[in-house]
Amino acid sequence: MKNKIILSAFLAATIGFTSCNKDEMGTNGPSTMGVKIEAVNKSYSLPVTSDTKSAVATGAAVTWDTVQLVVSQIKFEAELKSIVTHHDSIEIEYKWKGPKLLNLLDDQMVLGNFLLQPGFYDEIELKVSGNRDDAGKKPVFYMVGKYTNDENTQIPVAVKVFNDVQFKTEKDSVTVTEESMDITSYIQIYLDELMAGIDPAMLDDAKLTDGVIIISSDNNREIYFTVLRNLVKNHKCYYEHKFKNKYKK
Repeated sequence: MKNKIILSAFLAATIGFTSCNKDEMGTNGPSTMGVKIEAVNKSYSLPVTSDTKSAVATGAAVTWDTVQLVVSQIKFEAELKSIVTHHDSIEIEYKWKGPKLLNLLDDQMVLGNFLLQPGFYDEIELKVSGNRDDAGKKPVFYMVGKYTNDENTQIPVAVKVFNDVQFKTEKDSVTVTEESMDITSYIQIYLDELMAGIDPAMLDDAKLTDGVIIISSDNNREIYFTVLRNLVKNHKCYYEHKFKNKYKK
């Protein structure tokens, strides 16, 4: 028999996120799971390929100085099974609602504050949503940096995503026992992977606006939609859990 529990957390800044491999975690009283979202690989060479990532065949490179994301909602979904039988189950859904503007290169904010009762959590899915209505006149996702071409000339570049943004992470299973634990899940957005499929020649030929390569739905659209497709794919994560004043990875 299955029941469904839906809990919403309307918080401006708290805890919450995850997705990775199988592990065991504990709780004495409720454990909590929080989320941090961070940008990884702020500098890399071009072109980026799916198998080798940062290629070194050219002298072209990108370095990002600013990476921001408006987070409107984080949604946690899982099936909680009996820790004894692993058969009877309850479908659980939590929601954290913002919005919150995050600096993904240097942000200590933890979002979510999801409570985990003892049991076996299966098919965990977490979704991050950024809504343009919450961003106002600002982009939902925003990056600013420099593109260095083969001739070692640096050109300012900016990515501005005003569309709604949604991506998710998934986790196979987690067992929560009877000893307290605070879990922090780190969603990692690999900035080099956002540029996968973009040849340096596309940036060399890009239209400049006041000397800047603007990548948006109105400017350099082919590059923009490649970045957007890469942004809304599932992202990697790792987690840390705090147990008796110690962190374990």
